[in-house]
Amino acid sequence: MRTKRTGRHFTALAGLVTLGTMGAAMAAEPAAAPSDANHAQWALIEEYCYKCHNTEDWAGSVAFDTMSADSVPGEAKVWEMAIKKLRSGLMPPPGNDQPEGAAVAGLVSWLETTLDKAQTTPYAGYVPLRRLNRREYANAVRDLLGLEIDAATWLPQDQLKDDFDNNAELLQMTPAFMDQAVSAARSLALLAVGDPKSVPLETNYGPVPNMILSLAAAPAAGSGNQQRYKDGMPFGTRGGMSVVHNFPADGEYVLTIGDMALARTVPNMEFENTVIALLDGKEIWRTQIGGEEDHKAIDQKLDDAVFKINSRLKDIHFNATAGQHTVAVTFLRRSYAEDDGRTLQFQGGDDRRSANVLEGGQHRVQAVHAFHIKGPVNITGMSDSVTRQKIFTCKPTGPAEERPCAEKIIGSLAHQAFRRPVSTDDIAPLMAFYDRTSKIDGFEAGVRESLAAILASPYFLYRAEANVDTGARELTDLELASRLSFFLWSSLPDAELLAVAEKNELSKPDVLKAQVRRMMADPKAISLTRDFAFQWLNVAKMDTIVPSAALFGHASGVYDPRPAFKKELELFMDSILRSDRPVTDLLTADYTYLNEQVALIYGMEDIRGNGFHKVTLKDPNRHGLLGKGAILMLTANPNRTAPVLRGAWIMERILGTPPATPPPNVPDLGEAVKGKPATVREQVEIHRRNAACASCHAVMDPLGFALENFDTVGQYRAIDPQSRLPIDSAAKMPDGTPLTGPSDLHKALASRSGQLTQIITEKLMTYAVGRQVDFNDMPTVRRIVRDAQTQNLTFESIVMGVVNSDAFRRRAPAPALPATTTAQVVSPDVNSPVR
Repeated sequence: MRTKRTGRHFTALAGLVTLGTMGAAMAAEPAAAPSDANHAQWALIEEYCYKCHNTEDWAGSVAFDTMSADSVPGEAKVWEMAIKKLRSGLMPPPGNDQPEGAAVAGLVSWLETTLDKAQTTPYAGYVPLRRLNRREYANAVRDLLGLEIDAATWLPQDQLKDDFDNNAELLQMTPAFMDQAVSAARSLALLAVGDPKSVPLETNYGPVPNMILSLAAAPAAGSGNQQRYKDGMPFGTRGGMSVVHNFPADGEYVLTIGDMALARTVPNMEFENTVIALLDGKEIWRTQIGGEEDHKAIDQKLDDAVFKINSRLKDIHFNATAGQHTVAVTFLRRSYAEDDGRTLQFQGGDDRRSANVLEGGQHRVQAVHAFHIKGPVNITGMSDSVTRQKIFTCKPTGPAEERPCAEKIIGSLAHQAFRRPVSTDDIAPLMAFYDRTSKIDGFEAGVRESLAAILASPYFLYRAEANVDTGARELTDLELASRLSFFLWSSLPDAELLAVAEKNELSKPDVLKAQVRRMMADPKAISLTRDFAFQWLNVAKMDTIVPSAALFGHASGVYDPRPAFKKELELFMDSILRSDRPVTDLLTADYTYLNEQVALIYGMEDIRGNGFHKVTLKDPNRHGLLGKGAILMLTANPNRTAPVLRGAWIMERILGTPPATPPPNVPDLGEAVKGKPATVREQVEIHRRNAACASCHAVMDPLGFALENFDTVGQYRAIDPQSRLPIDSAAKMPDGTPLTGPSDLHKALASRSGQLTQIITEKLMTYAVGRQVDFNDMPTVRRIVRDAQTQNLTFESIVMGVVNSDAFRRRAPAPALPATTTAQVVSPDVNSPVR
């Protein structure tokens, strides 16, 4: 144990930057002697922590020998970080003398209790004024107008902070965003209302080069081989593609399908393929491509025959009503035989057909990868689409009724879009748009202009809450309704939630609980999985992991399993997050949802079809999140596994104890290891001999080693494919818990239910309030975890804890600007102690 340094040396060190308010601690008068219990805990810190964290070494810019047991509450930021390090096994660093596990648990408990008791007023935290992000904008348009849109088409990409795209600091309005929002408002209003004077519009779906072929089409990754039935298509079909298209008016439209016939070769033309076009699932056209006659014509006439055959796919006229409709092009399934080809006789008497495709299905069949829709080429009217029904809640029978009806329509839309009752002062400027336009173009055009004004209004684009000057205040019921709906649905409050808020009843505990339960049961609450959970787990990273076609031909190109992996993960997580199951089941649940593609990768041959089914898993290695292909792929490299990435992901996403940032210029495995040992594990173990790397790698690498049986695409293997040696997945947790493979890892992590529940709570609060959760929030986080433990650790209990927290229910004032600044707009200090 080191003694404190005093005098001139100590004074000079006081100026160094620390992780807390070190200067105040140094200047304070000596504290009274701590109680026996506090002294025992502090003695543990002296014994194991002073060696590095002292006024001479300042490891991590922290000197514990300047502190005492009584100063812990005043150094909350330092000690909250220390708690995370202790929980993860990073402190004391591996390789140093370690206290007993019970002693570490006792120290963590004492620190948490001390910090929790010291915070007498729960922390609210400041959240600046923010706009809707792209997801929220698309969902709001859907719920307001019944219009499904791709927000990426209309608005710029949102930035991420703390893994989430709804951080208020980053969701500020810029001139560029406002320009795009105004443009989107006009276009979306036109799509929603329709355009009886529309000119013919042309839209391509699929890669444009696939419309006119000189070589074989290049299908999108993960699109499937089109040799089997695709979900959403009529039974008796196979393959194809479908899109949702906006039809501006009733009338005649023209469909053109990408070329299928080629001249240089005649692939897939030996047998007849029946091509079918569908509108909302109903057949509108069909033709035949291929067969003996077409095959012979191409062989003899080449380009002339190709042109004639492909012409069958052009200028297909059909009628459609206004609104969004599903257009699909697919093929009639010829038979359920795997192959139409003749049986081949191989040497040795081995009779076999040509090799079956990965998922089964017919050979030598056509596929469609692109088509084009033009129209309307002839307008016949304007039907009541879903969007028009939501907008035109009344219909004038004469000129005298037009303005009152318009005012009713605009008032209703503004009420929902602005998330509050609207006054005459709100309606008047919106009606000015109606008055100006309706005089020239009529009633519907006037309503359309007013709708565009609503979609471009700051009251729609901003999630506004009234400012507070001093002290935190309770949110109004209407503000609470808006926060709640964007938290659980990423969208607008519905009529029921608004009605309860307008009666000032939402803040009543029983009413609030009932509304939360109702909203979580609503299909829109899938947002909690697709948006919250996927961002927490960083599922988006999987988009950057393109499996190597050379190594994983069965799981790349059209067989790319990433879309199916995402669907499996979504169904699995949603089944737990919106049920009464404990969140620890995320790590141990013995079931999942599979279609045939994923099942084959998992080594299961008794699942058929593209539809996903709930399946009980017999292999315990597949249980929970860490047995899912999505997680295994996003924590790997395209061509090999990455135990370091998997271990770091577990530490950060599951245990809530992210490892330190690696030192600069650390070489990758290929550069760091001479001679390239036979297995990835051997390479990693040599890599971490670097002393600067060892402390973190000693903790995270064993977590990754336990998953080494799973390759990049999530297949289980016992033998390393390169060295042909057995894979060694044995490892040891920082606390000494032995692991023999994935199954043991799942159980070991689930036994640390407090850490999993805490990281879920931290991330959920970050997502719910739209700001960074910092050390001031940790007493509240721990209270939510304790309360959830009394309710079987269900996700609903965590949600209710967040909803009832001061961070969610109260609004804090903005922190004071620095005295020397003249800026009018600054990024808020989320670490400010303002409450």
